[in-house]
Amino acid sequence: MKKLFILSSVLLVAGLGYGVYGSFQGQDLSDIDGFDETDREPRPSDVSIMIGMAARLRQSVEISERQMNTWLANNIKVRQEGQLADHVKLKGVWVRFEETEGGRAELIIEREVDGRPHTVSMFIRVERKKKEDGTFTNYIHKDGGAFLNILAIGGRFGQVRVPQGFLLFTQESFGSLSDLFETEIGWIKKEIIKEAAGRVIFEDGKMRIDFPIKK
Repeated sequence: MKKLFILSSVLLVAGLGYGVYGSFQGQDLSDIDGFDETDREPRPSDVSIMIGMAARLRQSVEISERQMNTWLANNIKVRQEGQLADHVKLKGVWVRFEETEGGRAELIIEREVDGRPHTVSMFIRVERKKKEDGTFTNYIHKDGGAFLNILAIGGRFGQVRVPQGFLLFTQESFGSLSDLFETEIGWIKKEIIKEAAGRVIFEDGKMRIDFPIKK
């Protein structure tokens, strides 16, 4: 019994140590389309205009991961310097689109701490449910699905996936980031999802905005 307790304690300490170590190791971003400068669009698409047109005209649009990250790379520094230069210091902001858990986006903030890369991320899912009257309701979840159907995974600290509650430690960072793209987020939440009953669908390497078929 004593040996079992000691073994369990050693494994627990080792697991915690690995978790702490992994949280300070930036996650590998090389799989993200548009992360590397040589992988970006030579003629960048204006994602803001694409989302705005979808909101106003209620026309479907598809935005690739490469388009989104090229646009973010070109705009994040300009917007940061214009609005929040004294509060937010970013090396980059990236998005990974996946079909996992019914479709999710991982929003990643990349910083450099003491010359080493550091990342924090947050998962986002949009769930669509049909109501009894035949209409649909969309729910925006700040998680990437559940671990063992019990614990909602909110994002990652470095390489380590963390429960949703840990996002409280990054709330200020993601809140500031949200402020930078307040207009585009507003179009998606209000004009596209709420008013036009549109859908935001995340698939591997792309994001789609669809609207109900007019009869």
